[in-house]
Amino acid sequence: MKKKYSILIFGLIAMVFLQTLMAQTVFRGKILDEETKAPIGDVKIGITDQGVGVVTSANGLFNYRKYHQTVGNASRLRISAAGYETIELRGENIRGLFNKSSKIYLTKTSDPQVSKAFADQKNIKIFWDASLSSDRRDFKKEWGFIEAYFEELGEVNVTFVVFNEEILSTRRHTINKDISTLKKEVEGLVYEGTTSYDILTTGNTDAALLFSDGEAVLGQWEGDRDIPFYAISSQSRANHTYLRSLARFTSGSYVNLSEASIAESVDQIKRGILFKDKNVAIASTFNGIVKTTIGPIQGASITIKGDLEEFLSKSDGSFTVPAEVGDVLQIRYLGMHPKEMLVENKETLLVEMTPIDELLKEVVITGKRAKSKETSDTGFGERSKDQVGVSVNTITSADIRPNAQYLADIIRGRFAGVQVSGFGSEAVFTIRGGNSPKPAVWIIDGSLYEQTPNFVDPQNVASISILKSIQASARYGSIASGGAFIVKTKAFVTVGDDGEIVDTALVTGNDYTEQVAQLNLEALKPNYVKQIQGIEGVDEQFTMYQNLSKANTTNAAFFIDMALYFQPLDREKAATIRSRLVEVAQKNPKVLRVAAYLYESAGEYDNALKLYERITSIAPREAQSYRDLAKAYEEAGVYDKALELYINMLGEQILGVDFSGLDKPLGHELLHLVSLHKDKINTERLPEDWLLTSYSLDLRMVLEWSDREAPFEFQFVNPNKKYFKWNHTLFDNKERLEAEVKSGFQTEEFVIDDAPHGLWIVNIEYLGEETFTTVPPYLKYTIYRDYGTSRERKDVKVIKLTSDIGKAQLDEFLL
Repeated sequence: MKKKYSILIFGLIAMVFLQTLMAQTVFRGKILDEETKAPIGDVKIGITDQGVGVVTSANGLFNYRKYHQTVGNASRLRISAAGYETIELRGENIRGLFNKSSKIYLTKTSDPQVSKAFADQKNIKIFWDASLSSDRRDFKKEWGFIEAYFEELGEVNVTFVVFNEEILSTRRHTINKDISTLKKEVEGLVYEGTTSYDILTTGNTDAALLFSDGEAVLGQWEGDRDIPFYAISSQSRANHTYLRSLARFTSGSYVNLSEASIAESVDQIKRGILFKDKNVAIASTFNGIVKTTIGPIQGASITIKGDLEEFLSKSDGSFTVPAEVGDVLQIRYLGMHPKEMLVENKETLLVEMTPIDELLKEVVITGKRAKSKETSDTGFGERSKDQVGVSVNTITSADIRPNAQYLADIIRGRFAGVQVSGFGSEAVFTIRGGNSPKPAVWIIDGSLYEQTPNFVDPQNVASISILKSIQASARYGSIASGGAFIVKTKAFVTVGDDGEIVDTALVTGNDYTEQVAQLNLEALKPNYVKQIQGIEGVDEQFTMYQNLSKANTTNAAFFIDMALYFQPLDREKAATIRSRLVEVAQKNPKVLRVAAYLYESAGEYDNALKLYERITSIAPREAQSYRDLAKAYEEAGVYDKALELYINMLGEQILGVDFSGLDKPLGHELLHLVSLHKDKINTERLPEDWLLTSYSLDLRMVLEWSDREAPFEFQFVNPNKKYFKWNHTLFDNKERLEAEVKSGFQTEEFVIDDAPHGLWIVNIEYLGEETFTTVPPYLKYTIYRDYGTSRERKDVKVIKLTSDIGKAQLDEFLL
């Protein structure tokens, strides 16, 4: 069965390359008058469920680019301009425009719609953002603007809407210059939660005033483009770009009170100026460069200590952050020691990072001699022998004599600093150069043995490397303070490229004899959770949470732990905490991904979908963003958009994004979509072979983790007490982690199908250290039984990966 599905997955990948596929929503062109053939400026081009669209320039040109948006059956492209008939296209016709430069002609209308002049606007709607981040606004300036605005209009009807991720209140008033009744609307208002614009509707309104910072985390505006929006912000670090685009797309105006006076702002609206050309006030910024001795680092993570916003270095290593003198920058990159650096002045900061692999300090370069193509396994990944100093040596199968019977026969005299005493199975091995009396340990295909592994056949050895005590301790802990021999065999138990557990020429010695305790989530709870547990009553506990939150405003782990704690006790309180988490981490994709995990585990798939859309807009070059979004579309019942994304991903049709690392899980997930929902998708876009009458997997496990650098080991134990390992560490799986960083993915699937029946055990071991991060890594573990069938069952666990876990049993199940 598994072979059949693997062939189908590869078949789909080939199929999508042969089809004429469209990437995400990307098209461009020119809008012309049908009669005169003259270009038309200020034409609005937008898709109904994709938020703010674009407006043509004076020469009629437009460029619509939304890589993170997908066209579905309900999508409608509208092209409209004052004095012209509106053009509307739906799904398939929209796709016909993709990646083409089109000339589109508009016909003049005999009944042009004209927006009301400022003085004639008598029905006004005010949207007042009450999210957590909006509490930092300059309310004095904003109320001053409202007062001056209504002073000009005289008597008007006002609908005052208070919102965050939901509508909190809607009240109607008649205002004649006196705005005191409006102020009463927000007296005592608690600013909390995050923001959504897709809940805002204009209705029968002449104009809408939006008071917000432009960061709508849980949904973008999808309202009426013909009602002018006046976007008003008093925060210098607001999303000026979005607010300007919203104002322009609705023929409104953007008022930036952080740079303009109240008088000129009201005058700007009265005179119908869309937005001012003055430069937006920008918070103080700081520049730097991240590099190693070899060259610049692209994709290094830079955060300001105490702030959750994350910035990435560019291809030349450069970065810009809104930092001030006295701020502390935290810099991280895969395989490098994390650094903290103080901003002491405004000069460009040079950040030189050092590899965690201390062996690189011993690199020797001599002139321009030819470099060896041979590599050594340092325990930290493969290195060219020219890059490795005397602290590590490697022998390969080519160095092993055909008559060698014991490990001593192939190690004796081959490594500097290694002493072999005795012969055969009685040999004792010592690695000199350390301060520990402990004997060396043995790492056989990733598994650690304290005793000499005499079960290993020398003729089955692919390579042996040694690590001296410092390097071995850094990798394997104090147990390896006497050094380590790293042995790779030619064939061993592993997880195959397709994610399925395979059994190839089992070496002896993979018998499972450990007694691993079950994961004790209660014992892992941090002190602040235990403090709350000691209080009687859920309401009283929530009050304590609110008090503690004042000292943890940027501690994402605090809100994650609290959401997990309250979820089984009070779903509404847990939802409140999740929205607080989303707001404080609105620009950090790692934390937002954990928040999405929490929404999914709570069954709130619509909110999870909105978060994945947000993550994709923040990280549009990461493969994981699109895969998560496609899966969220399916779970939220938006099947046509899920299909669109899967086809685009498997066909590598999203510009600049590499999905090769996710081919297998994407293939299974598309089969799942087709199997369960083929009556709700356009099956004509798929070959007949994919319209399976039956598709199922006995059991499918999916691992997803929030931080790509998180080192952990996943272990399976089958009913025959044989164990299988999958390592996610830079040391054991370097190429995999490098591919994750390069392509931007962090998912692995494991399929158990037609496998031995009985009790299976799943263990997890976290191998990281407690270093500074914006949030500890979290793991989402999903297990599907009868995957792809109407009997499918799914269990989801979200756990924090900390050193306190040690090695623990994550799950067990009968197959």
